Amino acid sequence: MALDTPYALSSADIDAYQANGHTLLRGLALIDELAPYRDLIRVETNEAAKNYAPLAERGTYGKAFIQHCNLWVRDPHIAEFVLAKRFAKVAADLMGVDGVRLYHDQALFKEPGGGPTPWHQDQQYWPLDGVKCVTMWMPLVDVSADMGTMRFASGSQALGYLGPLDISDDSEAQLAQLVEERGYPVTPSPDMKAGDATFHDGWCIHGAPGNSSPDRMREVMTIIYFEDGAVITEPDSDSRRNDLASWLPGLKSGDLAASELNPSVWP
Repeated sequence: MALDTPYALSSADIDAYQANGHTLLRGLALIDELAPYRDLIRVETNEAAKNYAPLAERGTYGKAFIQHCNLWVRDPHIAEFVLAKRFAKVAADLMGVDGVRLYHDQALFKEPGGGPTPWHQDQQYWPLDGVKCVTMWMPLVDVSADMGTMRFASGSQALGYLGPLDISDDSEAQLAQLVEERGYPVTPSPDMKAGDATFHDGWCIHGAPGNSSPDRMREVMTIIYFEDGAVITEPDSDSRRNDLASWLPGLKSGDLAASELNPSVWP
């Protein structure tokens, strides 16, 4: 499979990730490699979008994106993309671990006129304290910054868990204040080509502006990885309890994070 061939990750890429909590990798997937998966992901996500209310009738979270999770279990061809060894090895090398498992994938399509994604930490949703985690964020189409590419508070991953704070107007206000007080540089992603990707640490504070394009959908696929051998921690919020049931089914705190939905993807 083409996406099992390695990517030329540099030591500078790893150093940038370790220092800043995020890094941008150009050309992680080539256009001809990406195209067949893009079409399948688009069909799946557009079908899920039919369950959403009109944009104007949604709250802050709903306006941020159409979210569709674990596409890999729905289509064996999408599974080839999500379980690709090229991506997983990059995740492992950036985190400095020997092996990684899948937490889950999710398509995040930000509609034309869609709202901003408030500041948040991904890992606050996951019952995986003390575990190295990373999210790959890959546009399936060329995206300009006005379509809602990512922004990161560089270095903020060093703060670790800041407590339960779901994506919301509250997370935007509280974390914006924290970022300003601590003086973390806010690093926006530039225009990105389809197949470019950012990787960010589970604790890195990040978000995205709205999609101000009048007619272009920001089509993005994300894959979340965590270090192999991780142990589940006791959920301390409803969001973490829901994640435990959804993405680590049948398991409980103290168990190895290795359900049937968490295959080893590297090595």
